[in-house]
Amino acid sequence: MCGIFAYIGDRQAAALLIAALKRLEYRGYDSAGIGIHGGETGKPLKVRKKVGKVQNLDDDCANAGDSISGTLGIAHTRWATHGKPSDVNSHPHTTADKSIAVVHNGVVENYQTLKKQLSNKGYKFVSETDTELLAHLVRDIRNDMPEATWPQVVATALQHVEGAWGVAFLFEDEPDLMIGARKGSPLILGVGNGEYMLASDASAIVEHTKDVVYLREGELVEVHRSGYKVQEIQQIVHSLKESLSPRSAREGQSVENPIVRLELSLDQIEKAGYPHFMLKEIFDQPNSLRNGMRGRIYNRQDKPDSWQIKLGGLEKALEAPEREGKSAIDIMASARRLIICACGTSWHSGLIAKYVLENLAKIPVEVEYASEFRYRNPVIGKDDVIIAISQSGETADTLEAIKMAKKNNAITVGIVNVVGSSIARETDAGIYLHAGPEIGVASTKAFTGQVIALLMVALRLATERGVMSDEVLDSYCEALNALPDKLESWFKDLNDQIKVISKYFRLASNALFSGCGIHFPVALEGALKLKEISYIHAEGFPAAEIRHGALTLIRNFVPVVCIAMKSDPAYEQVKAQISEFRAKDAAVIVLTDQENNDFNGIASFVIRCPATKLELEPLIVAIPLQLLSYYIADERGCSIDQPRNLAKSVTVE
Repeated sequence: MCGIFAYIGDRQAAALLIAALKRLEYRGYDSAGIGIHGGETGKPLKVRKKVGKVQNLDDDCANAGDSISGTLGIAHTRWATHGKPSDVNSHPHTTADKSIAVVHNGVVENYQTLKKQLSNKGYKFVSETDTELLAHLVRDIRNDMPEATWPQVVATALQHVEGAWGVAFLFEDEPDLMIGARKGSPLILGVGNGEYMLASDASAIVEHTKDVVYLREGELVEVHRSGYKVQEIQQIVHSLKESLSPRSAREGQSVENPIVRLELSLDQIEKAGYPHFMLKEIFDQPNSLRNGMRGRIYNRQDKPDSWQIKLGGLEKALEAPEREGKSAIDIMASARRLIICACGTSWHSGLIAKYVLENLAKIPVEVEYASEFRYRNPVIGKDDVIIAISQSGETADTLEAIKMAKKNNAITVGIVNVVGSSIARETDAGIYLHAGPEIGVASTKAFTGQVIALLMVALRLATERGVMSDEVLDSYCEALNALPDKLESWFKDLNDQIKVISKYFRLASNALFSGCGIHFPVALEGALKLKEISYIHAEGFPAAEIRHGALTLIRNFVPVVCIAMKSDPAYEQVKAQISEFRAKDAAVIVLTDQENNDFNGIASFVIRCPATKLELEPLIVAIPLQLLSYYIADERGCSIDQPRNLAKSVTVE
């Protein structure tokens, strides 16, 4: 949600800002804008902003010509939280004289209180946003402390702000300064050759540099063309208070925040000939699954026919003294229970993990919506382990669940895709998916990446707890290892079949998905994908639960997608139910085993899936549902990579 990019260097900023905003479009937005310092003091900052797509802003800037020249600038894509989408509500926001400009991700929770205080002092607000008050607040504090430096002023202002923020500031009287800061919303500093960038997402930086600094919670970065300085906001304010004269105050000490190398490449964030990122990411899943298993599942040297699982991120000894040198995997193996917290697609992968962890590792598991968990005062003990799942690693509600767990001395484990993300840094231990960047808003390869990561955790815990023999482990590892090749060989025929099916159901207004046991979460995920990108109302149900109400919805022209794998313990009941659906004139699509002919003459369409173990089947069954959603949305002319009203990462509460 929302995107920030800022640049300082020797190149003209406008084109760089626009290009970066186009890289950030996938995050979800409703308007865009840029602010540029012309290089001379005493002249107002130059701001252009437009509601709608970044292309609207690009066209406006093209007509502006030299009036937006400058080598220092900030840019933003806005997701409306305060005030409707409009030109005036778009970012950047400025003071009345355009001497200060700011872009902001997040929500100011005490916005009304601060706005009233500033209005009483005579400040005029022209927008409905919470962001505009940040510009006025910084100006007001500067008026009160005219001798303070801009970092001191900004740090003091942010101490008054409650909520979450990632911000970037420009100042008319400082043509060689931009300031960024974060609390609860990600911000990255890109370190180039004589130039620097700030961004909320690495995809906006990678074409300029792969050297980045991930700002930590509560840090501020002061950036000049000659270098940068990272400080803690609290320390800046503390140092300022040590002296009555701000200029003589001891500067806040720089904190050690190392430069790291991005694993991201430019090729990974291009469509590579595919019409949409989503389709590219669906077809990339064999590779992303291989990457997720690489170095983690392998043949033993002493027994080449036997397999071993090593999860380095969970097997290091934890630093906290109270953990007594134990690793996360040690603690998980003896935990009273595992609590999985997640949102959306990640919640569905958590439900699959519950089935697998309880079935294979014999550990009690609860799965919680992070957005509900954080607000209901849950009972968390020090013998519990909280597993936080998030593709971006920035989901606001999931981060809050982690903080709650820490307050109760519970171990936290992160399952994330984005390296250096907030959840990766906040948790005690974790696993990266290594799925590569996922640009499409509707998650595909991150979902299967989460499932395979959690499967490996379950297998590793099963052996650690002594509830799985080496022979059984070998059989699961062999099945996992064979999975990417099976998917690749299946994709061509599957893709052709799904294209045909999608033409029949493109005009549907409702759809039902059903699955039993481990396939119920896959049914939920299939329904979510369809409604996310095709705007068709869809619901997922446990197979038997359809009789408890949803059966009234089954009629002609309502597609019913049924997962009916023969390995399912309730297969016979599911088969009988599908016959009942057909008797009620439902248009039934059945996903079943490759050699299964039980549904010939019953189902409208049968999608046959490669055989594997029951616990691995969600990795296979999910893919035709992803393709079905994609091609139906394409037939309907929907915006597939950027569906309306949705954001890739929900970073506000």
